[in-house]
Amino acid sequence: MLEIILEGEKSLEASLVKIYEAICREVSDILLEASIEAYITARQAVPVRTGRLRDSISLEKLGRFKFRVVAGYPTKEKGKPYYAPFIEFGTRRMTPRPFMKPAVDKALAKIESRLNFSKR
Repeated sequence: MLEIILEGEKSLEASLVKIYEAICREVSDILLEASIEAYITARQAVPVRTGRLRDSISLEKLGRFKFRVVAGYPTKEKGKPYYAPFIEFGTRRMTPRPFMKPAVDKALAKIESRLNFSKR
């Protein structure tokens, strides 16, 4: 007969829950920092003529691990810049002037360095 008795399973479970919560907090903080970095970088890199596109850039928290940086508006409304994709990707008559891609690249680099990811 083989018998295994684990004692202290309640304290082990409590410790694991604390570790899980600490990891979740740390990851959420890292994602928030990276999102703020992307927001700041996008606002600094966007071409400015009137300032409306720069002013439209916003940072939103969508969930515990989900943040979004948005530039422009999805539809053409008076006074609201809908042309962010045209600036970012260019058109037939205009060369691209990316401002979101550099922001994303900087944010990803921050996440990789904070989480100690290495590119393979």
